[in-house]
Amino acid sequence: MDHLSTRRARGRRALSRATVLVLTVALATFGPSAIAKKDDAPAKDRNSCRGNTTSWNKLKVAAQNSGILEVTAVVFSDDSDVWEWKLKHNDEVSAKGTVKAKDADKSFKIVRDMGDFPGVDFIDFKAENTANGEICTSSVEY
Repeated sequence: MDHLSTRRARGRRALSRATVLVLTVALATFGPSAIAKKDDAPAKDRNSCRGNTTSWNKLKVAAQNSGILEVTAVVFSDDSDVWEWKLKHNDEVSAKGTVKAKDADKSFKIVRDMGDFPGVDFIDFKAENTANGEICTSSVEY
C-alpha cells in the first residue's frame, strides 16, 4: 500500500496528561460503548455526472481484514475519452491517475485499499473527462 491514507502522521505531539485523564474517565464512565464500532455493511453512493452526457458513477467502501477499507469507484461513460481521477480520504489525496474509458460499456473502475481509521472515514471520488470537461463525483462516510 503506497498511498497516503495508510501512513501515520509523523511528528504529532504526545497526549498531555489532562487529555489522557479525560479519555480514561470517559472510557470508564461509558464503557465499551464509548468506542464506536463501524457497521460492516458496505457504504455506497451513486450519482449522475455533470456535463453534456449520460455518464454516471458509483463509489463503494467496504471493510476488509486488518483495518483496511476497499474503495471501488466506477464511471459508466458514453465515450472512450481519457479521464483524470482522484480519491481523497479525510480530505487528503490518497490516489490519483489517468485512465481511458474502454470495454464494451465504455466504463472504468478504480480499486484501492485505504487505512480504516477510528471514527468516521470520509471518502471522496472525482473524475474529469479531459476531452469535454464532464465531472463525476461521489462521497461516502464510513
